[in-house]
Amino acid sequence: MLYLGERLQTQSGITEPALIDPTLAVDRRRPDWDGEDLFYWPSYESITPASRAAYLTWLADGRRHPGVPLGYVFLFFYGLERRVLVDAMGGDAPAREELPAIDAEVRRLAALYGNENAFGRYCERFLDVLVLLQNGPTARPPEYGVGDQWEVPLALRLGLARFAAGGRPVPPDWAMSWSWFHPSIYARTPQTRCPAEFTQLFRIRYQERHGEGLIATSEQPSLRLQYSPASAGLLGADVDLHGVPDLLEEPGATRALKSLVDDVTQELEAYSRFIGRNPDQAGSLAAAALLPVELATSGPAETFLAWARASLGDDASVVVDGDELIGFWPTAQDTKMSKKEVVACAQLLERHGIGIEPDVRLGGAAISAGPVVLFDASYDPPRSAGTEYVAATTLLQLAVAVSAADGDVDSSEQQVLLDHLGSALALTPGEVERLIAHLHWLTATGSKLTGLTKRLREMPEERRRSMADVLVAVAAADGVISGDEVKTLGKIYKLLGLDPDDVYSRLHSQTTVAAPVERTGRRHSRAGVTVKETVEPAPPGTVDLDPALLAASAAGTAAVSSLLAEVFADTDAPAPPTEVLPPPQEETGQVPGLDAAHGRLYLAVLERSTWGRAEFAQLAESHGLLPDGALDVLNDHAVDTCGEPLLEDEGDLVLNDYAVQEIPR
Repeated sequence: MLYLGERLQTQSGITEPALIDPTLAVDRRRPDWDGEDLFYWPSYESITPASRAAYLTWLADGRRHPGVPLGYVFLFFYGLERRVLVDAMGGDAPAREELPAIDAEVRRLAALYGNENAFGRYCERFLDVLVLLQNGPTARPPEYGVGDQWEVPLALRLGLARFAAGGRPVPPDWAMSWSWFHPSIYARTPQTRCPAEFTQLFRIRYQERHGEGLIATSEQPSLRLQYSPASAGLLGADVDLHGVPDLLEEPGATRALKSLVDDVTQELEAYSRFIGRNPDQAGSLAAAALLPVELATSGPAETFLAWARASLGDDASVVVDGDELIGFWPTAQDTKMSKKEVVACAQLLERHGIGIEPDVRLGGAAISAGPVVLFDASYDPPRSAGTEYVAATTLLQLAVAVSAADGDVDSSEQQVLLDHLGSALALTPGEVERLIAHLHWLTATGSKLTGLTKRLREMPEERRRSMADVLVAVAAADGVISGDEVKTLGKIYKLLGLDPDDVYSRLHSQTTVAAPVERTGRRHSRAGVTVKETVEPAPPGTVDLDPALLAASAAGTAAVSSLLAEVFADTDAPAPPTEVLPPPQEETGQVPGLDAAHGRLYLAVLERSTWGRAEFAQLAESHGLLPDGALDVLNDHAVDTCGEPLLEDEGDLVLNDYAVQEIPR
């Protein structure tokens, strides 16, 4: 690997810089270990005798001293460049046989002396030439996330060309390296802040979309190699690799990779924001709640989810102890979860197909000691309470109070109520699923009538009587009304502003002779599982009712649908639809702490989880507001309320779920 002699010319006509001329003086008494006599492009011929002494000593010692001046390393490197670019590329057979040894030596020198400096960059480019001349890329792609993105390794280009030439799919590791060095694909914050999670999710999504991998077309321009040597005595090397396509920016693959990187980045944005604010929380349950399902499979998340799945088993819903659930979560208080902690817990569970009741996002209480219901969330249950869902839960609360008055909540009573709500209110399958779980929780905890008086008294009498009819039907669904149920119905009649004595007239108008009745009802089991129950004649001192008459009465209350929607709706108008509309003339959409225009904008923003900058500007302007000022008002209001902004800037504006739950409407 050394050139020794008195004469050797370069391509530019000067003496070869790496040539060791034994006739030149060497001052071994004072070797120049500091490189004080070296200049930018050294040559053995031009350096001082003291410098020659230091250089020769470094060579004899195996070229390994870590503190040697880089000028001596470059001087040796010039000889390697000549051996490859002049001798090997000129057809010298012995030189071509030395290519593997030269490759190994360059890698060794780069590791010793090429730490983020000019020598390291020359080594990288020279290794590309060596890879090409040795007839093939390495088995592994250039490492993802390492190195300058704008310096595309030749090994990557060659590897992609080989896959295309053989009609073989590009493996995930090569695709990741391809996306990292692609000049049109830019790494955003989640990609650089959470590289391990990004890498893992990229591989998963890549295989989901492309199976074994992308197959790129080879109909692209030929790859061209350009190398500018470090040695002043050599000319640049330009080589057209005919038949080797340059696939780096192939249009189809570029679109597929860019789409994949964007989507994976989007999936990790919430997690990335959380880690940015809480760097010490990586691996926690709160962080796992924001990860895609496939990534929350280890550590505390795995333990917690295994417990939840084992508790639920094959049931549609199950009651667990709140204390036991809290024991898994790193709560600020030992006996209670804060609203923010409950939201994170609910998010983690729902990503894995499990819902929880009560849920603070729908107005439920924060989890503490006592019953908590886990349920099978197959139909994507709601994360916020709409008008009709609020109406349904309020009616549930009243009905459970009635049906539990005799100390037992009969499954047939529950079925009558759920059937009524399913037909009378326009509920989605997910809302029905959550409603059943909410009913399970109400029956486990007991329903209280407190807090409903004002809302119910605002109903017209006609509507209050219609609701009362539903409650009578629920109480009578099991064929028997006990004295305690009659007493509770009287309390509810009074709560509704009706004459409690009317309870008796409504009941006795439907009485009939007692007889055993067989009916089918669903317990808290998975969909499609039913049970047969036989209702025995009523015991003495109770009223037995005709199920047919009761069914007719319950069916007659279908008109309660529109009534409930109006009764339990907030006085505010519903939020505007997703598309941008001009602001209404009337002063609707009021939000406590915001003026009318910003209140309407706030409600409109809640319709989507993400807004592009241009979309938000258009939305704000449609409400007569300046976009930047409106964004500041909404975020300042959220910070004043809960300590966090409503919309977080991650390129797009992303809705903060926690702030949404905390801001009163």
